[in-house]
Amino acid sequence: AGNPRFAAFWAEAAVGRHGEDRKTIRHPAIGEVSVDCDVLTDGDTDLKIVAYTAVPGSEDESKLELAGIISTSRNDA
Repeated sequence: AGNPRFAAFWAEAAVGRHGEDRKTIRHPAIGEVSVDCDVLTDGDTDLKIVAYTAVPGSEDESKLELAGIISTSRNDA
Protein backbone atom coordinates (compact mmCIF):
# COMPACT_ATOMS: atom_id res chain seq x y z
CA ALA A 1 0.00 0.00 0.00
CA GLY A 2 2.95 2.33 0.60
CA ASN A 3 4.61 1.83 -2.79
CA PRO A 4 2.46 2.55 -5.87
CA ARG A 5 5.05 1.13 -8.28
CA PHE A 6 5.24 -2.18 -6.41
CA ALA A 7 1.42 -2.27 -6.16
CA ALA A 8 1.19 -1.87 -9.95
CA PHE A 9 3.66 -4.72 -10.54
CA TRP A 10 1.75 -6.88 -8.06
CA ALA A 11 -1.59 -6.15 -9.76
CA GLU A 12 -0.11 -7.05 -13.16
CA ALA A 13 1.27 -10.35 -11.82
CA ALA A 14 4.68 -9.25 -13.11
CA VAL A 15 6.33 -11.80 -10.84
CA GLY A 16 7.12 -15.16 -12.38
CA ARG A 17 5.78 -17.19 -9.47
CA HIS A 18 4.24 -16.57 -6.07
CA GLY A 19 4.40 -19.12 -3.27
CA GLU A 20 3.00 -18.77 0.19
CA ASP A 21 3.25 -20.64 3.44
CA ARG A 22 2.78 -20.16 7.18
CA LYS A 23 5.84 -20.68 9.34
CA THR A 24 6.79 -20.54 12.98
CA ILE A 25 10.23 -19.08 13.59
CA ARG A 26 12.09 -19.41 16.88
CA HIS A 27 13.98 -16.20 17.66
CA PRO A 28 16.66 -16.58 20.36
CA ALA A 29 15.56 -13.47 22.28
CA ILE A 30 11.83 -13.31 21.51
CA GLY A 31 10.71 -16.93 21.23
CA GLU A 32 8.32 -18.33 18.68
CA VAL A 33 6.78 -16.04 16.06
CA SER A 34 4.18 -17.31 13.57
CA VAL A 35 4.36 -15.52 10.23
CA ASP A 36 2.94 -15.70 6.74
CA CYS A 37 5.74 -16.18 4.23
CA ASP A 38 5.37 -14.97 0.64
CA VAL A 39 8.08 -15.89 -1.87
CA LEU A 40 8.14 -14.06 -5.19
CA THR A 41 10.41 -15.45 -7.89
CA ASP A 42 11.43 -14.29 -11.34
CA GLY A 43 11.22 -17.14 -13.82
CA ASP A 44 14.21 -15.84 -15.80
CA THR A 45 16.67 -15.55 -12.89
CA ASP A 46 17.36 -16.97 -9.45
CA LEU A 47 16.07 -13.75 -7.86
CA LYS A 48 13.72 -14.29 -4.91
CA ILE A 49 11.97 -11.80 -2.67
CA VAL A 50 10.79 -13.20 0.64
CA ALA A 51 8.30 -11.22 2.73
CA TYR A 52 7.35 -12.17 6.27
CA THR A 53 4.15 -10.69 7.70
CA ALA A 54 1.97 -11.36 10.72
CA VAL A 55 -1.71 -10.87 11.43
CA PRO A 56 -2.28 -7.15 12.10
CA GLY A 57 -2.77 -6.38 15.78
CA SER A 58 -1.59 -9.82 16.89
CA GLU A 59 1.10 -10.73 19.40
CA ASP A 60 3.05 -12.20 16.47
CA GLU A 61 3.00 -8.81 14.73
CA SER A 62 4.48 -7.18 17.85
CA LYS A 63 7.15 -9.88 18.08
CA LEU A 64 8.04 -9.50 14.39
CA GLU A 65 8.41 -5.73 14.82
CA LEU A 66 10.56 -6.29 17.91
CA ALA A 67 12.79 -8.71 15.99
CA GLY A 68 13.37 -5.99 13.38
CA ILE A 69 14.27 -3.47 16.06
CA ILE A 70 16.68 -5.90 17.74
CA SER A 71 18.32 -6.69 14.40
CA THR A 72 18.69 -3.01 13.50
CA SER A 73 20.17 -2.09 16.88
CA ARG A 74 22.72 -4.91 16.63
CA ASN A 75 23.79 -3.77 13.18
CA ASP A 76 24.21 -0.18 14.39
CA ALA A 77 26.49 -1.21 17.27
